[in-house]
Amino acid sequence: MRVAICGAGDMGERHFAAFSAIDGVKVAAVSDVDEGKARRVASGGAKVYPSSEEMIEKSGVDCVSIATPTAFHARLAIQALGKGMHVFCEKPMARTVEEGEAMAKAAGKSGKVLAIGYSTRFNGAYMTARDMIRAGKLGKPGTIRTSRCATQEADWHGDIAGNGGAVFELMTHDLDWLAWTLGPVERVFARGLAKGKARVDRDYALAVIRFGSGTIAHLEASFAEMDGFHCAFEAAGDAGLLSYDSRRATTLEARLVTPDGLRRLSEAPQGQKPLEKEITAFVAAVQDGRGYAIPADEALVALRLAAAVEKSIETGQPVMP
Repeated sequence: MRVAICGAGDMGERHFAAFSAIDGVKVAAVSDVDEGKARRVASGGAKVYPSSEEMIEKSGVDCVSIATPTAFHARLAIQALGKGMHVFCEKPMARTVEEGEAMAKAAGKSGKVLAIGYSTRFNGAYMTARDMIRAGKLGKPGTIRTSRCATQEADWHGDIAGNGGAVFELMTHDLDWLAWTLGPVERVFARGLAKGKARVDRDYALAVIRFGSGTIAHLEASFAEMDGFHCAFEAAGDAGLLSYDSRRATTLEARLVTPDGLRRLSEAPQGQKPLEKEITAFVAAVQDGRGYAIPADEALVALRLAAAVEKSIETGQPVMP
């Protein structure tokens, strides 16, 4: 199986390493507008292209992995699907709902796998927490708080018009996880620094979401951190509390009310990293004909919620997505 990587930034480099670690997979090509970056990432005979469009047209690979800024996701994915290639695309699916819908339509027409990289679904702590919530271990969920914060290192992170800022790059993970865990959303209300701006030096957003079940979620996304990336959540129900913080050695902790009294549990992360897990799952979906863990219609749910958060920030009003 031959793969081409679009984008040679931090995520492109990670994609290259993850695909290269899988038996039977060869990264045959890498593209970036900065050829120097592409050459640094490429190894083992991978061909370098200055244009992702040219690479998709000429490389003849089986799969394309898209690790570019969000503004280019839809265009590249639709081109690759049209060429009969499977596509792994970093989150968010696209910059607009219309672009995401066009991607899903192209995937359906081609019959190829379109996978969106929501790595949180492959994070052991988030997976365990979802299982516990859905199994009723917390009782009836009342509130969930999420936080996802990073240093704004790449210039395009501040390009709100083109790429969506903290809502589309960071909060999108938690929007996807919460919808996957709790189901349909009734109402979104949000505030953010990017209101009315095409570009910002630092971005920050807060959203409050009410689910059909009655659960209230409070989401924080920040590109204003000074000490790198971290994420966390706290989920409270009438029978227990779950908490997670990526900065802790034991990341997932639970306090559950049982007939025998209060029970405490803790879990440390194990095994493959989430990105490695999701790319392994994508390769399996391509090779074995399995469905990918995140269907395009579920990725569209997260995209529609991000658009609703953005609309609420811009209008100052609640949005019913």
